[in-house]
Amino acid sequence: MIRDLVHRDIVSADPEMSVSDAARLMRQHKIGSIFVNRDKEHIGIVTESDLVRKVLTKGLEPSTTVDTVMCSPIIEIDIEKSVIEANHLMHLNKIRHLGISEDGKIIGLISVRDIVSFFSTSTEGPMNELGSVFNPLEVLIHREIKSIHSAATTKEAAERMEAGKIGALFVTEGGEYVGIVSESDMIRKVIGYELDPESIPVGVIMNAPIIDIDIASSVQSATETMAKKGIRHLAVSQEGRIIGILSIRDLVGMISVRDLPRFFSKQP
Repeated sequence: MIRDLVHRDIVSADPEMSVSDAARLMRQHKIGSIFVNRDKEHIGIVTESDLVRKVLTKGLEPSTTVDTVMCSPIIEIDIEKSVIEANHLMHLNKIRHLGISEDGKIIGLISVRDIVSFFSTSTEGPMNELGSVFNPLEVLIHREIKSIHSAATTKEAAERMEAGKIGALFVTEGGEYVGIVSESDMIRKVIGYELDPESIPVGVIMNAPIIDIDIASSVQSATETMAKKGIRHLAVSQEGRIIGILSIRDLVGMISVRDLPRFFSKQP
């Protein structure tokens, strides 16, 4: 049940909080979203994706208030529902965070990391079943690698992510992949410090070296690597060469697609 995974210590902000202060909160707590409160009620949620796609790409000022970029109402699920139901809701709505309600009131949240961690450690379920599949990462990875040169600006990278509806880009120099830049990097290293995204090159904020996993590895190894390194995107390599990328959202999608028929067959 979701009850076992819910985070009750919600980090929240007033509607008038600036997006730069919201970014600093995310950096401080190492989280990807904050709830927005008015009169002790959760009225919306602001995520890293919101700040990238609604602030960076639009050239908004760091003083912009969170109520202008938040998503409202918060998509929520009752605390008595199952983890697989939460997974389906995330996948269908293309989100990484769910509000958890009890008696009609939001009392916590659950993230995509919690979902994937739960299934990766479960002895039964769709992720465990992939253990018998030959090279399961072969099915999950994206081979069409999206990249950007290290000299490109943070704003250019944000625009490319928005256009591709993706959360990370490989960074290139001299025709080689030298790093990876994600939404988290942009929020915590640029907006959080009120830096100008049109002057900060992605080579300054990228993560390097690139963390990768061999394509012959298991899904569980991939999820464990993501959890250990605190990342949502993992390069996939073959014979020492990067051939694709795997995201934590891909894992959620895989679980939903594989388990949806079984889920519906159990409904009354």
